[in-house]
Amino acid sequence: MGWAALSHCRDVALGYSKRTMMKDVPVGPRNLRCMLMIQAALVLACGNATRNIKEGDVEDLLSPTKTPENVPLASQSLMVEKIETTLHPQKDTYRIGPNDVLNISVLGHEEVSSTRDFNRGIVGTVVKKDGNIYLPIVGKVQAVGFTVEAFHDILRDHLKTYINDPQFVVDVLQYESQKFYILGEVKSPGAFPVDGDTSLLEAIGLAGGVNPEGSLERAYVVRDRRLLPINLADLLLRGDTSRNIFMRHQDLVYVPSAQDQRVYVLGEVRDPRSVQIPNARLSLAQALAEAGGILHVDADKGSIKLIRGSWQEPVVYTLDYEMVLANGDRIFLEPGDRIFVQPTSLTTASRYMQQILPFLQAADAATAIYDRLAD
Repeated sequence: MGWAALSHCRDVALGYSKRTMMKDVPVGPRNLRCMLMIQAALVLACGNATRNIKEGDVEDLLSPTKTPENVPLASQSLMVEKIETTLHPQKDTYRIGPNDVLNISVLGHEEVSSTRDFNRGIVGTVVKKDGNIYLPIVGKVQAVGFTVEAFHDILRDHLKTYINDPQFVVDVLQYESQKFYILGEVKSPGAFPVDGDTSLLEAIGLAGGVNPEGSLERAYVVRDRRLLPINLADLLLRGDTSRNIFMRHQDLVYVPSAQDQRVYVLGEVRDPRSVQIPNARLSLAQALAEAGGILHVDADKGSIKLIRGSWQEPVVYTLDYEMVLANGDRIFLEPGDRIFVQPTSLTTASRYMQQILPFLQAADAATAIYDRLAD
C-alpha cells in the first residue's frame, strides 16, 4: 500500500478534520488491569533492552514542584529505563471457516456451481457447521481450515471424478466465520469480518473513526489476551505505519474516553485495582493506600515500579520502599500510570496467575461485550 493510500486511510480512520487537535488524555476501562499485569511482566523481562533517561527529565516528571526542601529523586539512585519493544506486522493467510459463503463457478457445469438467483445474483455455497460444503452430484467436500488456494486443489480432485479437466474458480463471497472488534470511543463500535487483508488503520476506518472524546494515546490493542505494544496516536496522527498490523480473529481495539482519569496499582498489594484521580491530583502514596498498601512479606521493597507512557515505549521508574516512604506524597501520578509492586524471589508464578485470573474474568462495559462475542 502506497503512502498516499495510507494517508487517506489514516484520515478516514481519524473520522474528523486534520485540524482537530487531540489531547494526551487518560486511559480507560477497569478490565484493562488484566492487560496491565501482562505488560508489567514484560517490563520485568525486558530489563536489558533499555537506555538511560537524563536525571533532569526524571526530576521534572516525578518532582514537578522544585523547592529547597525537596531533595531531587535522581540523586537517590532512582533507576530509570525506557523499554523498547518490537512488533512486525505480518499479513495473515485467510483460512475458510464455518458460515463463510463461497462462490464456486465451474465452466460449462452450472449443476455443480454455486446457486445463482436471477434477482439476487450469486447466492453462494455456505460452509456448514461440520466444516463441509455440499454440492449436487459431487457431495460433501471438506473446506474448513484450508486456504482458498488449497481448497481449490481439493475440489479439483473431487470434480475430476465426474468432469474431465474441470475449469473453475473459487473465492470467498462473504466472510462470516471470523471477527475482530473495535470498541469504545469510535463512531460505529462493533464486530467486523476478518478477511486476511484488513490493516489496523482500515479497521478503525470501518468503525467510522475515533470520536473527539477518545484518547488515542491511551488506546490499546489486544490479541490472544495479550496487550500489543502499539501506540494508536503514532499510527493515526504521526503517520508511523511500522505497527500497522493486519487484523486477526478476536483481535480487540479499544479507545478509552478522555474523561476517564485513573491509574493502576498492581502486584504485591492487598487490593490490586484501578484508582481514580480526584481533582486531577493523586500522589503515589495515596494510590498505594487506596490499594490497601504493600504486602510486606511477599513484596520486594527494593523494586516498586512506576510505568509511564505509551504501550509502545513505556518509561519505567524503579523506586525502593524507603524512597516511597520519604517522597511518595510528592510524587504525583499522571492518568494511565501503572504502579507494579514486584514480588520477592520466594513468590511463585502461580501467585501471578491468581491475580491475573480475576482481572480476566472481570466485566466492564467494553470487554464484557468482547468476551461474550469472542466466546
